[in-house]
Amino acid sequence: MSLPEPTPVTQFTVDSLRVVVHEDRAQMGRAAALLVARTIAERLSNHDRANVVFAAAPSQNEFLASLVASPEIDWSKVFGFHMDEYLGLGPDHPASFRRYLQEHLFRLVGIPGDRLRLIPGEQTESPLQTCLAYETLLRSEPTDIVCAGIGENGHLAFNDPPVADLLDPVLIKVVRLDAACRTQQLNDGCFDRIEDVPTHAYTLTVPALLAAPVVSVVVPGPRKAEAVLATLRGPIGEACPASALRRHPGATLHLDRESARYVL
Repeated sequence: MSLPEPTPVTQFTVDSLRVVVHEDRAQMGRAAALLVARTIAERLSNHDRANVVFAAAPSQNEFLASLVASPEIDWSKVFGFHMDEYLGLGPDHPASFRRYLQEHLFRLVGIPGDRLRLIPGEQTESPLQTCLAYETLLRSEPTDIVCAGIGENGHLAFNDPPVADLLDPVLIKVVRLDAACRTQQLNDGCFDRIEDVPTHAYTLTVPALLAAPVVSVVVPGPRKAEAVLATLRGPIGEACPASALRRHPGATLHLDRESARYVL
């Protein structure tokens, strides 16, 4: 039996984007998990698989915990993708996004390796070939659902403002991480020193993320409030890549009171 759906504080739309504000992180995570679980179940009602792209960050903790507990999902038919990975980090590195998703989701629900489509961040000798191979995979196995977050600088995945392109012609690329992004990784507790934070990463591009018919975004905490304000009230453009969500009719932005404080 699934938990009851949380009652939102408020909800509204900005352009095409549905925005739902929740009382706290726990309710935000549960509501987002219910949406994703229902979407997966609907997809599997008339297809033999669901391709889901996941974000890896502490902001996803409550959402992923609720998703793991969801009884509606037939995980045997879910194929797991992820949206970014540090260049040069192997899958067992404590800060690897693959390791995070294994520990918070994939191992817990029993998705085996042959149903995981993960970016090999340790591939540093020929990153272009790695990008081309993963792009071929994305085109042959189109994404059904994207589960994302927003960075403190307004990034989607690792599309930081200096490198984001809302009309990017490719689906995945290697980017240099900006200072605000690297500082966020440090503040999130992923690294001990700023010098340890990688300077480059693989990332799905904005068009790749928004190609999915359903995009669910969870953004908790006071440190994200300014990014939420820019996303919802600023111009749509590369200065705040997450603003592109406002053009997506299947996108839902889940906030808590802290992250929504400037838009309530």
